[in-house]
Amino acid sequence: MEASARWLPGWLDRRLPQPALVATAQSTGEPSTEDASHGTTGSTVVHGFVRTEEGMPVADAVLTLVAPPGSRLDRVVTLADGSYILSAPIGGSYLLAATARAYEPWSRHITVGHDPLVHDLTLSPQEAASPSHPA
Repeated sequence: MEASARWLPGWLDRRLPQPALVATAQSTGEPSTEDASHGTTGSTVVHGFVRTEEGMPVADAVLTLVAPPGSRLDRVVTLADGSYILSAPIGGSYLLAATARAYEPWSRHITVGHDPLVHDLTLSPQEAASPSHPA
């Protein structure tokens, strides 16, 4: 196989899981990364698009994937077309949160399996702050 056939853009290569970094019970003698609740192993990805209610892409939105104990696993900024890719270490339940200037914060619990999860989301415009009333 030619080297050019295996080339990936740097931003995509950094976002994809790196199988060589996944420990297994046979290679380390330690417990494997298998998640008993979902039966998945290794890392996977969550990817999709962030759009407005009108369907327009939201560039520069910040997406964060959070593990159940509250630790941040991955954080990315959407591209101009609103696309994103987050890496999850193993299948399981996570919190996916999104913030963007001029939009309401967004968060949902998601369940990631062995296969990549496609999760598109829609952000609503931020409510205008009501003017303060004189006392």
